[in-house]
Amino acid sequence: MKTIHRFRFEPEVPLEQAETTLVLAIIAAEALHGQAAVRLSMRYLFGEEKRACVIDGDSEAARHVILIFTQFLIHEFGENAFQVTWEQHEAKPSKATRDEAKSGNGCGGCAACGKGVVA
Repeated sequence: MKTIHRFRFEPEVPLEQAETTLVLAIIAAEALHGQAAVRLSMRYLFGEEKRACVIDGDSEAARHVILIFTQFLIHEFGENAFQVTWEQHEAKPSKATRDEAKSGNGCGGCAACGKGVVA
């Protein structure tokens, strides 16, 4: 399963400042887990049109970024300045993994290489 957290901001929240707040949360989580672990465990996207930030990540490091970011937002903008929702989705194999499985060039789907079994 893949978890996505969606932060929606009220009009009074400057998105540039909210993104800077996320960067600070990432730096704080890097102090706990190391820069590489945090950078490899999550992705994020800010969308100005929808006034939202989407964070994708399921590891402990990613969860710490989300917790720290949420606390920083509450402290900086207030509890009513944003809403957080989360969604879980079935993880889909990448196109390259599916293509390898179809062509028979894959490793056979062992978990060690991270490719997994593709049906």
